[in-house]
Amino acid sequence: MISFSFPYLLKTLSRRAGLLAMAVCVIGSFALFSQPGMAQQRVSVVALVNGEPITSLDLENRMAFLRLLSNLQMSEEDFKTDTLEKLIAEKIKFQAAKKQFGAYLQEASQQARQLIDDSFKRGDKSGTQVLKEGGVTLSTVTDKYIADILWSSVLRSRFPHQFENLDNLAQLELEKLKAAQNEPQIKLSEILLQPTPNRPIEKTSELANKIVEALDQKANFSSIASQYSEAATASQGGRVNWMRVSQLPSVLRTPLAKASEGEIIGPLVLDGRIYILKKDGYRENGLADPKAATLTLARAVMPLASDASGEERLAAGQKLMAQVEAVGSCKEMAALNTELGSGALPLLRDLQVGSLSPQLQDIIMPLQLGQKSPALPFAEGMTVFMVCERTQPTADLPDIETLKQVEFEKLFTSISGRYLLRLQRKAVIDYRN
Repeated sequence: MISFSFPYLLKTLSRRAGLLAMAVCVIGSFALFSQPGMAQQRVSVVALVNGEPITSLDLENRMAFLRLLSNLQMSEEDFKTDTLEKLIAEKIKFQAAKKQFGAYLQEASQQARQLIDDSFKRGDKSGTQVLKEGGVTLSTVTDKYIADILWSSVLRSRFPHQFENLDNLAQLELEKLKAAQNEPQIKLSEILLQPTPNRPIEKTSELANKIVEALDQKANFSSIASQYSEAATASQGGRVNWMRVSQLPSVLRTPLAKASEGEIIGPLVLDGRIYILKKDGYRENGLADPKAATLTLARAVMPLASDASGEERLAAGQKLMAQVEAVGSCKEMAALNTELGSGALPLLRDLQVGSLSPQLQDIIMPLQLGQKSPALPFAEGMTVFMVCERTQPTADLPDIETLKQVEFEKLFTSISGRYLLRLQRKAVIDYRN
């Protein structure tokens, strides 16, 4: 049973060994909470989850870690409450994974430590060494990633029918991309917050607003997503691959369409969950970018002195347009250019549309084969262009494995929140102090 799930996720996480890299910039600050008093303070149990403890040391260590990563400005009590709820959710995930896949705990632990070592390393020091020297107790950090690694296996084992069709879903999406290469696409990042029995929608909304405030103050989106988002994309800092705009629900699509690149959108409520989004990019023409096309243009140039007046240029342009009116092919356009005696090359080959000036792009891109431009002023004189050839490069379609990962993330996000909520309602949680 484990063969179809655990190795798949390990491969995925190995490919994204940078899931913690967005936090490297704060490593130098870990000394802030390397306090002698922390090690000497009385350690107490703050909650029991199905009989297993979460200690005050676990809580303080995770709060310090999150505060440095997220820069959220909230009251100490609210921050403590929210962090404890995160630890409880992770404990429930860990317990479910241990019950079903306990034999793989050591393997998952090694994978989690490797991710930490790769992501937090500084010079010759491994990530583990860096965090320890910064005073971070690794257990609560490591346990989070162990829980995440095995949680995927739990879901795939618990809901096998939903995940068994990933190959077909990926192939179907590839066919849709091929058929709709001109459809607008969007690239975004997401933070998904799921209400819980102990954090209802009102409290979750308050947290979402605090996150938006932090992002408006230039907090790192990826860092916050990696620690707070409950979407599958949390492991990659919330980043979502390019997707067709039509795939988005209207409640998300409409504000994203109006937003500028880099703008934060939200909080937005969809199906009882709260989304915070960042618009990272937009392709108006999808995969078929007209600026990537290669052209061959024929031109006829009416020579003019460089100091010709506006009236002279206007008159020359009108005369040239009258002469090219009867021109029906690029060969005839080239012949006319020779007659005009400008000395300019009649044919311009292998021109990429994106290499032209923005003004000329706007004029040339709409032209079909054999169509002519208006008379345009250039240093050589007034010029009329005709499109002879247009070659659109093959669209850079994503491979099946990339699309399969996208479909996995969709299913994971959809199923994970619902199943975790079910386990939370069944769990026996005893809060202390």
